[in-house]
Amino acid sequence: MSPNLTASLMPLLTKPRLDNLLEKLTRNSIPGILCGIAILILTLLPGSLFPRVKPAIGLDKMAHILMYAGFAFACLWGYRSQFITNGIAYKKRAILLAIVISIAYGGLTELIQEYLVPTRTGDKFDFIADCLGTGLGTLFFYLFYHRKK
Repeated sequence: MSPNLTASLMPLLTKPRLDNLLEKLTRNSIPGILCGIAILILTLLPGSLFPRVKPAIGLDKMAHILMYAGFAFACLWGYRSQFITNGIAYKKRAILLAIVISIAYGGLTELIQEYLVPTRTGDKFDFIADCLGTGLGTLFFYLFYHRKK
């Protein structure tokens, strides 16, 4: 790293500024983190703990849609005050970030089920349901806060 670049970055990385940034990120991310932990716990539980209901395929996909709608909504919920007060560029970045995080997490949980949990299997249709839920949760958040303005 060049000395000029290091000198220009040092004021940005001072301990008080870094602590303040980490505190804001942590505080604002708590709803999404808690929802993500709940999804991970459900992902790691054995499939035998879940009730067998006919038609199971519809109920299973609906559960995925609802979980990831809640996850995307929770990811954005922590940043709701900034969402209302900041401009359109911030809103687009926040929505895009929530979508990317939620979809990536959905893919990761399916891979975890497929390769790390012996009693579960990953399913591409579950991942598609996760993506649909992400879109719905993001849309609900946007509509809720768009009307609030």
